[in-house]
Amino acid sequence: MFSIGDTILRDSDISIVYVVKNEDKLYKISKLFEQLYPDINYVNIPAWDCLPYDSLSPSTRVSGERINSFLKIIDKNNPVRLVIITVNALIQKNIPLKYFPNNIRELTIGAEINLSSFVKNAIDTGYRRTGNVMDIGEITVRGGIVDIFSPNYMDPIRIDFFGDEIEELKFFDPLTQLTKVSINNVTVLPISEILLNTDNIDLFKYNYRKTFGSNASQDEFFQSISQGIHYPGLEHWASLFYPKLESIFDILDDNFSYIFDNSFDDYCEMRFDDIKDYFNTRDIAFKEAIKNKNITDCYKPVCSNELYLNKTQLNNFISNKLSIKISPFRNPKIDSNLEGKNVPNFWLNKKVKSTDLFEDLISFINNKIEQDYKIIIACKSNGSRKLFSEQLNKYGIYNLDLDNSWHIKDFSSNKKISLLIGNLEKGFEIDANIIISETDVFGKKYSRINKSKKLEIALEEAESFTVGDYLVHLEYGVGRYNGLKVVDINNVKHDCLELEYLSKDKLLVPVQNINLLSKFSSKNSEALLDKLGSKTWSNKKRKVKEKIRDIAENLVRVASERKLGKAIKLTCNTNDYDDFVSKFEYYETDDQLDAIKDVLKDINSERPMDRLVCGDVGFGKTEVAMRAAYIAAKSKSQVLVIAPTTILARQHYETFSKRFIDDNISIAHMSRLTRDKEKKVITTNLKNGLVDIVIGTHTLLSDKILFKNLCLVIVDEEQRFGVSQKEKLKNLTINSHILTLTATPIPRTLHMALSGIKDLSIIASAPQERLPIRSFVTPFNDFNIKEGIQRELHRGGQVYFIVPRIKDIKDVHDKISTLIDNAFISSVHGRMSSNEIENTMIDFYEGKCNILIATSIIENGLDIPNANTIFIYNADMFGLGQLYQLKGRVGRSDKRAYAYYLLSNKRTMTSNAEKRLYAIQSLEGLGAGFSLAAHDLDIRGAGNLLGDEQSGQIKEVGVSLYQQLLNEAVSDLKGITKSKKNILPQINIQAPALIPENYILDLSVRLQTYRRLGNLKENNEFESFGIELIDRFGAIPKELNYLIKVMKIKLNCEGAGIQRIDSGINGATLEVINNGYIDPEKFIGWLKSSIYDVKIRTDQKINISYKWNSIEERLDILEDITFQIKNLIDN
Repeated sequence: MFSIGDTILRDSDISIVYVVKNEDKLYKISKLFEQLYPDINYVNIPAWDCLPYDSLSPSTRVSGERINSFLKIIDKNNPVRLVIITVNALIQKNIPLKYFPNNIRELTIGAEINLSSFVKNAIDTGYRRTGNVMDIGEITVRGGIVDIFSPNYMDPIRIDFFGDEIEELKFFDPLTQLTKVSINNVTVLPISEILLNTDNIDLFKYNYRKTFGSNASQDEFFQSISQGIHYPGLEHWASLFYPKLESIFDILDDNFSYIFDNSFDDYCEMRFDDIKDYFNTRDIAFKEAIKNKNITDCYKPVCSNELYLNKTQLNNFISNKLSIKISPFRNPKIDSNLEGKNVPNFWLNKKVKSTDLFEDLISFINNKIEQDYKIIIACKSNGSRKLFSEQLNKYGIYNLDLDNSWHIKDFSSNKKISLLIGNLEKGFEIDANIIISETDVFGKKYSRINKSKKLEIALEEAESFTVGDYLVHLEYGVGRYNGLKVVDINNVKHDCLELEYLSKDKLLVPVQNINLLSKFSSKNSEALLDKLGSKTWSNKKRKVKEKIRDIAENLVRVASERKLGKAIKLTCNTNDYDDFVSKFEYYETDDQLDAIKDVLKDINSERPMDRLVCGDVGFGKTEVAMRAAYIAAKSKSQVLVIAPTTILARQHYETFSKRFIDDNISIAHMSRLTRDKEKKVITTNLKNGLVDIVIGTHTLLSDKILFKNLCLVIVDEEQRFGVSQKEKLKNLTINSHILTLTATPIPRTLHMALSGIKDLSIIASAPQERLPIRSFVTPFNDFNIKEGIQRELHRGGQVYFIVPRIKDIKDVHDKISTLIDNAFISSVHGRMSSNEIENTMIDFYEGKCNILIATSIIENGLDIPNANTIFIYNADMFGLGQLYQLKGRVGRSDKRAYAYYLLSNKRTMTSNAEKRLYAIQSLEGLGAGFSLAAHDLDIRGAGNLLGDEQSGQIKEVGVSLYQQLLNEAVSDLKGITKSKKNILPQINIQAPALIPENYILDLSVRLQTYRRLGNLKENNEFESFGIELIDRFGAIPKELNYLIKVMKIKLNCEGAGIQRIDSGINGATLEVINNGYIDPEKFIGWLKSSIYDVKIRTDQKINISYKWNSIEERLDILEDITFQIKNLIDN
């Protein structure tokens, strides 16, 4: 990448095409290139994100990006110097570029344009009319207002016409539909590469009849195109709309040179095989239809040579171009090897040699500059660049370049160090250039959040305080939160949280002590307000601690039994396992690979595994389970897979059977639908060890089911099992490995994972091409229902309509039948027989009906990728976990999915129902299941971790304090006792230490920031936090810098046993708690060697005499002194 950029900069006559293996690499490379070479004009050309000869069109985002890139290539005023393209896109033929410019619309305020012709042109170029514009490629007209979402913008455009004159142009938010910002001009691009104008339609009709016969004009596809309707998948007949398609070699000028990735040949072979296979499949079906004289509406594929280059054509093009193929291996026969090597890992050196992080880095930089090397430090954000800049300044290096460009003019004369924004995983040295990545210096602490921390952060976010909440103060008990108050003490402003207790007593808690507060999270909490100054709270806390100790003893006992139990070590032949893995047809995500690694490590141990894999619906949890099951089966052990419903168990059986085909592994399926005769055979075979993997419902937990050698139990969707079933599982798995899979763990399970009782793996990253589900909380009315259903049916999809009660089904059925003409409706509910439920679900799966009305029985059901819209009627009647699982029924393919939460005007929502709906709508991103579980923990409470009280309100002390006390009790029983008592240091610096209101305007965000700051425990966490503040809110104001310093000092004080610091203009006094923390000899030695004027007063307080020049200096010296005293204890 660096060689490409520098070559383009050096030689204005050179332009390059860089061919990469897939879209994932394309976007990584392009993002990095844009950061390194912002002045070089480049384009991305991805391939269509659909299969060859598909019945679906490429997504509007991909089509839009391709069109945008092609238009940039046409523009000779600003020549494109670099084209980054995938192998698939290189092989694919394209629409001739000369047809695009006629369909671009430049809009300017004051310009006159015929509104009707503008809308017609938009429809012809692929836009689809809809009620509300929410996604790329949609258009709506309301009188003189046109909303349209063009692919070259992040937000849709609102055009306000006055007659035929454009009066206003604005961007608006697609979710709220509210305008955001006014603009003077915009460019509206086509949304489809196939333009349905009269000439193209006429040519298509002629070619279609000529290719497939005159009877082909009866096809629905032919009729739709004839009427100007964009039929799904029409792009796969692109050659029929234009005289000739063009390859990328035809489109680009001859001055382009080509660079091919090291995996180019392999990916070309794979693509050619795919094209051949998909064409043959379609062609065989077409010939069979001709033979049966039933060709109407049969898929009629055009010859692959019309749509794609073949191998010979591709090789001929490449042989006539100047090209390079990259290889990771050195070729001794040529001179053009890039002699690159790694830079030192400063982070590792620090850990191994205990060297100073920046001293090592500075020494390396100075040494290389003397040797005339060009030094570039790739920072991942503006915040980390600021940190690097400050640290380099501290070591006397001020000659820095912050222009954010890889190329530094006159480098040899000024020897500047470049600090640019660039996300590099690893630095390297090449020629006379040295690139140091942030990871080389800091490890991964800035770039990646520790997975176990993600849930904790989600829990913190859920616990943001709002006025009226009931909070628990560690020392004073439960009070009502009245808001953030600014208090003036000795002309210094302080932010304090005001709590109101019984008898209207008030307590002001400085923000520095916000970590002493936690949310109560309990019903009817008003009656629990404590009285300031009384012993009620301390007595209550003492009783709770006693109860918690009993629970902790049980937890430790259960955990110990499992740890002391001996499980069979599960292993298998490496080559066999690699063959099994190679059959997985998708790319694993990083999180998925981490989860697989965790699970395989666990089952390869004699200690019984107890792991929770928390991953969003469709993120690959089942593959994690299947790999573990494969190893177990190959270890001559048995595997039990439990699912909560018959339908889900059957789907798992089909998935496992397909995945394990040809592996000589015996798989059985048992549920209440299994015939008695078959059950007996399976039961006997399990007992005799003739079944390797058995999949079913809780039927398998019957006492009659005996295993010969059960070693692995996989529990899917554990939140659907009752306590008695879980108790049976617990007894069954004392000496077995247990793997729990879930998207939304019940609060108790989440709590156990956070407490370290269960091991935890999180799959938070989405598979490639997966889009987040759009969620809407909206009134129940005809327009919303009709709009949502038609949107889905128009793209050939299916719709779920969920109701809370069986009696609602008929009303909803009648309503939909009235609104939608082409609706094929089925319904399913719990009073139907098992066979009826299964047959209805299978009919829906096979597309025999396009709308399914159901109760929450389908919450854990079949995986139906074509169903991508769900309506939930009277959504406030469902639990948060239910809402999320129902939402997870859609969005399982690369299509955008929509979830509508419908509310009746006749019902009044409870406060908790409102919280649930707010949480479900706010969690838009992919992989939000564990965040939602944290919200649920906040709304419901954790429950007794071992008991059966699922809703589990922790009434005595609140959820957070309960968890804290439990963790302390567990640690105590394990022997991990704290040697230091809890100290609440008071620090008086005679300066404002707070977050200014004008820095973070949103009060809830400001309070959340205080809470996060109060929970920081390590110095490197403060650095990361500072970087995040700069990135989110801008430069940190001095008051907040003071506060951050105070929190660091406070942390040192807690470790050093310092309970109070008072500082004035001439020094400071430190009051140390008398608890034998500090070794007297060490302390005397430190006093003698200290560079500061430090003395012990007669009252045993430490006195520091110093005339500070500034508040900053005062804080720096107090931080240094407290850190030194803390080190006396730690060492």
